[in-house]
Amino acid sequence: MGRLILKEAFEAQGYDIVENYTLRAGQSVVELDGYDPKARLGYEYSTREDGMDLNLLESFMVENQCRLFVMDEESAVDAQGMLSAVFEFFREVESRAE
Repeated sequence: MGRLILKEAFEAQGYDIVENYTLRAGQSVVELDGYDPKARLGYEYSTREDGMDLNLLESFMVENQCRLFVMDEESAVDAQGMLSAVFEFFREVESRAE
């Protein structure tokens, strides 16, 4: 459910999301839940099962000069909370673009 909420939120903001997008940095590779390669912006909904290394995502953002919204399943209390967090992320992205 988390991935669907994030995908719809990003697309509502006009981003062209590619699901399960492979991003490379040096020898490292990560598969993101959703990413817009043109805007260099995406998201990862982290769960215990996926085993995503969140520190690795930080290095990907630096090396690829991209922005990623990362939501941990334990932080996502409900859909409203997720949407609130993702729209705060959008406000930050837009304020830095100005």
